[in-house]
Amino acid sequence: MDTADLERKKVLVIAYGFPPIAHAGVYRTMRFCRYLPDNGWKPTVITINESEDIYSDYRLLKRIPAEVRIHRTYILDLWRTIQRYRAKEARKDAARAALGDRGVSRRGVAGVIKRIEGFVLSALLKIFSIPDHMVFWIPFAVIRGVRLMRREDFDVVFTTSPPHSEHLVGLILAKMFGKPWVADFRDPIVDNFHTEELFRVELWLHGLLERLIVRFADTVILVTESHRQSLKNRYPALSGKFMVVRNGFDPALFENIQPESFDRFTILFGGTLYGTISPDFFIRGLARWLKTKDPSVRDNVQALFYGMGCEKAGVLAQELGLDHVVKTSGLIPHDEILRKQKGADLLLLIIGHDSKSAGVITSKLYEYMAVNRPILAIMQESEALDIIRDYGNFYHAPHDDYPALVQALDDAYNEYLRKGQAKEGEEKHTPGFDNSRYDVTVQVKDLIHIFNESNIRRAGIAGEHPLP
Repeated sequence: MDTADLERKKVLVIAYGFPPIAHAGVYRTMRFCRYLPDNGWKPTVITINESEDIYSDYRLLKRIPAEVRIHRTYILDLWRTIQRYRAKEARKDAARAALGDRGVSRRGVAGVIKRIEGFVLSALLKIFSIPDHMVFWIPFAVIRGVRLMRREDFDVVFTTSPPHSEHLVGLILAKMFGKPWVADFRDPIVDNFHTEELFRVELWLHGLLERLIVRFADTVILVTESHRQSLKNRYPALSGKFMVVRNGFDPALFENIQPESFDRFTILFGGTLYGTISPDFFIRGLARWLKTKDPSVRDNVQALFYGMGCEKAGVLAQELGLDHVVKTSGLIPHDEILRKQKGADLLLLIIGHDSKSAGVITSKLYEYMAVNRPILAIMQESEALDIIRDYGNFYHAPHDDYPALVQALDDAYNEYLRKGQAKEGEEKHTPGFDNSRYDVTVQVKDLIHIFNESNIRRAGIAGEHPLP
């Protein structure tokens, strides 16, 4: 074995989502694992097996050093099994409809059975989502973790969520082997806007899960100051555990990315539309703005949506007669979305309008700033908006403020006309803005500091406080 390898410290990373899976939460963990080896830490990752029904981008694997070992395990996901069954039945019904057969009548015994089946499946989907539908991965991850920890001495166990249930894997392994445990919250558990749709028993279970993690983890990492303050208010006796390591970007990814060339004013959204992160206000505002312009402007404007849930934008656009302006797609490879972002004239950022979204800072914001393009921020006053103000190159429209949105679109379009279409390869830098604070190579050093301090924190906290 290499002498340098013996000198490195080791971290066991528990990450349900990891490349080639290409959902938004994957990138933070991937960036950490890419740069930890250069800083004296060797990651070993436990994650799930690849699956056909989870979007994958195999090019992401090239960003992970060969020395990072990845252990993939089986997962029992009853929620996804039911979803696949429902999708299969929906396709059958669509095929029958195309042949003129309406399928099972809603009347009579067969119709009653069909409705009962739908009710039971909906109930099971709800049940298997408590606290999340990945909870059945815990035993498989624990078994693999036990095998690994018996073979070698890890210095730290690191878990990252969502899904929040995976922190229980870290709790079990850390307790069994007496190792420091660092829990990373990419999203809140209790303060998440999703909780507004939960029943009381679900809210109680979410609260219990949060208390367990906060009580037993040696350090809890948050991505926003708002989330840290919220946890400090709930657990004042444990406030020293809470640390902020923001999301960011990997500057190396942008060095050789050539911007895509568009032949018209292009507004681009890259991300996930769900919950109160909705395209409706923007699409309706776009329609209002276009009504104030000469009809020829419609042929010189396009709004592109890429990501999960973006079909919602296409449906509304079609209803409003904007289907030739608004174009939607699902997830696409990361390199491609970076090219499109770098070439777009305006990058659309939407954060939910509910009170719990005030502390949300979507990771897409940091990519937007990294490509130095103007941002259209649709959000209320928030921590994210403070960062965007520091960035400087932006337009802002609060939710449901149509005059503000129309004015923002007008200003951005006029700027586009004034400067002309950007030449290929040309970048519009934001004067005076230093984005190095969001550089992952800086954040990894913060993470390593937390790893190194975990044993001290563990000694000072363990056993001193009852369950909050």
